[in-house]
Amino acid sequence: MTVKPHHERWTDPGLSWSQLRAFQACARLSSFNAAATELKLTASAVRHQVALLEARLGVKLFERQGGRLALTSIGVSFDRQISRPMRDLMSACAAASRMAAAAPIILTAPPLFARQFFFRDRFLKWCDGNQIKLDITDEKRDLFGTSQIVAVRFGNEPDPGLLSIPVFHVQLVLAAAPAIAALARATDRSWWLEQTLLSPGVSDMVWPHVWRALKLHAPETSCPLHFSSYAAALEAACAGYGVLLAPIPFSEREFVSGRLSRLSNICLPSRIGYSLLMRQELANTSRGRALRQRIVAAIKAS
Repeated sequence: MTVKPHHERWTDPGLSWSQLRAFQACARLSSFNAAATELKLTASAVRHQVALLEARLGVKLFERQGGRLALTSIGVSFDRQISRPMRDLMSACAAASRMAAAAPIILTAPPLFARQFFFRDRFLKWCDGNQIKLDITDEKRDLFGTSQIVAVRFGNEPDPGLLSIPVFHVQLVLAAAPAIAALARATDRSWWLEQTLLSPGVSDMVWPHVWRALKLHAPETSCPLHFSSYAAALEAACAGYGVLLAPIPFSEREFVSGRLSRLSNICLPSRIGYSLLMRQELANTSRGRALRQRIVAAIKAS
């Protein structure tokens, strides 16, 4: 009769990195308090991690000798066996962190903002030399994904994981294609009833301020058109599709070239500005700080 070799059933002991680090620190320093100081934890937290490790392994790893911690014989053997794998793992983590730190940062911004501030030789050359890739889009990128993304967005997004810095505020003026502007009666409510409002979502809250500035009861326009971005709404206004609250200075080119004309002298401050957003851990790196400073400098230079 052939006897089959016995294979012990392996079960996951449920070990954690925190438990192993606490064990190694205690083994090296022979003290819960000293280990807690090194790991920036409380002594009770270190004791708890070691206790979890011993419970999950089913062995005693430490004993008290003369008021200090000492490894048991099993603890000595365990420490010896995990030392090299732990060093390799820490080395791998450090290497991954270095690679992440050197990886390109993606700077994403709306087209109008990028056109105004980023499309300048000095800024573009700095980006090329510092592995900063521009992503010009109105689409919102995931700031908490695997890529390192810094975003300029209209509005603010309060989140404890994000650094949010207001960087620019715009002013809004009533504008339309010259053919519409030439016949405009901005203070006549009946004229507004015949017009199409080109409204990016972010400007919806500003229209009531327009009516108050013009001393009009809010007209019920029959066909407002909504857009996902100011860039799209601006092109629609230049093409003669309706009236826009044009952002200054981002629409100055259209006024200078004659593609747009103002309908009145009113000028409204936007209730929402542009903000610079990045993850807190990226903001705390030298590259994150340098990019922040460059963006602010590019805005001031313009």
